[in-house]
This record gives sequence, C-alpha cells and structure tokens, in this order.
Amino acid sequence: MNRTDQLLIRHTTLFACALALAGCSAEFSSKKGGEAAEKKTGKSQKEKAVLVELAEVKRGMIESILERSAPLESEVRVEVKARTSNPAIELLVEEGDKVNKGQILLRLENDKQKNDHDQALSQLEKTRIEYERQENLYKDNLISEQAFRNAKFDLSQRQLSAETAQRQLEYTEVRAPIKGTITLRSVKVGDNVSTGSTIFEIIDFESTVAVVHVPEQYLPQLRPDMAARLISNTLDDKIFPAHVKRISPIVEARAGTIKVTVGVNQLGALRPGMWVDVELVLETKQDAVLIPKKSIVYDNDQTFAYKMHTSTNGVRSVKRQLVLPQNADKVHIEPIEGFAVGEKVVIAGQSGLKEDSKIRQVGDPDPDAKKSNDTAAADTNAPAASRSGT
Repeated sequence: MNRTDQLLIRHTTLFACALALAGCSAEFSSKKGGEAAEKKTGKSQKEKAVLVELAEVKRGMIESILERSAPLESEVRVEVKARTSNPAIELLVEEGDKVNKGQILLRLENDKQKNDHDQALSQLEKTRIEYERQENLYKDNLISEQAFRNAKFDLSQRQLSAETAQRQLEYTEVRAPIKGTITLRSVKVGDNVSTGSTIFEIIDFESTVAVVHVPEQYLPQLRPDMAARLISNTLDDKIFPAHVKRISPIVEARAGTIKVTVGVNQLGALRPGMWVDVELVLETKQDAVLIPKKSIVYDNDQTFAYKMHTSTNGVRSVKRQLVLPQNADKVHIEPIEGFAVGEKVVIAGQSGLKEDSKIRQVGDPDPDAKKSNDTAAADTNAPAASRSGT
C-alpha cells in the first residue's frame, strides 16, 4: 500500500468519527429539549386549585353613611350656687340622685335670717296700721296731702324690707332650678357655705347631644330630623337610634364645615362625656347590587375582587375585577359597575390567588387529587397491557 492510499484511509476514518460525534450531539440536544418541554408541561399540570370561600352578588338595602366621632354633652347643665353665707345643717341629696325643679337640696342655718324676717314683718304690720290711720285722717281733711304721701312711702319701704327678708330666709333652703340629675356635690354637713360658691351641679340627661362638624359638600344632603345612629365602643358597639336635631345656618369659613347637633332618641346607658361614633344616614337604597366587604383586596390605592369564572369543561377559575365603590356600610359595598346579581366572588382565600387561578370550594372534590389517581392507575395498568400485547 502506497502513501497516498494510507492518507485516504486516515481521512475517511476521521470523517466517520466526526459524523458520529455530530449525531450524538444532536441526539443529546433533542433529548434535553424534550426533557425541558416535559418539565414545563409537568409544572403546568401541577398547578393546584386554591381552596376558597365564595359568596353570591345580591340585591339589598344599603345606606350612604357619613361617619364622625364626638363626645356626648348635655345642653341643659346648671351650677347651683349659694346665695347666702351660712353653715350647712342638712344635706338632702347625693350625687346621682334625680331631682325635680324646686326640690330642696340643702338646708343652711337660718337663725339670723328668720329673726330678720320676723322683725321685718312686725315693722311692716306697725307701718300698715299707721298708714291706715293716716289715710282716714286724710279723707277727713285732717292732715295734709304730703303727710299722707309720707305714710304711703313708709309702708312701701317696709313692704320691700319684708320681701328682702323673706328672700334671705328662702336662700337658706337651696332648691333645684331645673329637673335633672345631681352630678356634683361639693358641700357636706357642717361646711360654712359662702355666697357665690358652687355647691351642686345638675344635668338634664334628656338634653344629651353629640355635636359633629360635617364638610360643607354634604350640606345639600343634610336636613333636620334625618336618621342617625350613635355607637359606643364602651358599651360593646351598641347602637343607639338618634336624629339630627339642629343644623347650623352658616359654614365655618376656616374649617369649611357645618355644625350639626345630633339628639339621642333614647339615652339608655349613654352618659354625657362618653365618646361615640356618629353615623349620619345621608341616603337609603332599597334595591342596590351588593358585594361583601370581605371580598375586597387592595393593590396600592385601588380595590379589587375576584369573580368566579367557569370554563366550558367545568374548570373553575377567577378573574380580578376592579371595584369602584358607590356606597358602603359595615358589611357590603355597592360597586358602580362590573358586577351582576348571581355572580360569585371570593370572600376567603384571596391571598393565594392571581388572574386565572383555579379554585375549588370547601367540600368540593380536589381535581388535582383525582388527576393524580388517574395517572397512578394508568401507570399500574401499562405493564399489564404490554404483556397482553406480547
């Protein structure tokens, strides 16, 4: 064999090896691509249905509510002050007692006032007798007109002195100026009460109100006697019916608000000084489309809800729907659009959802578990079928 033949054989061998290597590389690439596609398909098939709770979109009543908070205050509140200086000798009421107008609350020592009063009455009687005598003399023209006028003036002065003494004696009995409840007692038996000192405070609980300040844009919706509610956190969020008692005729320019006085229909356990949440019922709709507030999810400054969608093959999934509230209360929202009566929205399990996520309800069979069982059964039956074919 010459040198030329040896070179030809060598080149042929190298070319055959190169072809073999190229074939192996193509097979490896094909196999790798197939495995990647298989993994992708498997991942898609492994997406599980999210367990959720659904609620139906319904029609119902909803109220447009304006919420504020304010302390309760009484419009009828009186400080009872001493009108004379004397020691206290008898205390007839205590804090928390209900009293009527004119009822005696406290008695003061009255020896001096009683003596002054008796003396004034005695002098008045003496002056009256003298006046009557002067009057008879004047009728008989036995005294001058000036003397008669002086007698009449003396009688008038004695009457004023007797009335003053009577008032001073009455001041020793401290009486309630209004009907209400004693909320303060600052005196006890034996104390020397000074003129002008506050000894009692009386509040008429029936005059209790809540004063709120409403933005001026709500002025067209405000009206006297409109429905309202008071809610007390202290009393386990108990609701007390109320009404708009007064609306200020002016807008406070600096704040841009209107003063609204809300009266309580029945006070119940509410007391002046308590803080309450005030709800003004601006509007009531009887046939509104409602979705539960529990369906709402937040994304930045927008609100959404997941609506259930059922495909032609019966697979349930969700679509994310923007929620634009028109009215809202503590339980429901009335959206402007995007929802129809009878549709179902997710009210629990939203955290695991995204657009087109598969869902299932509590009690529904798990479609993924069924698919796994079918796959396992197919794998078990495959060898038997192969053997029967053989």
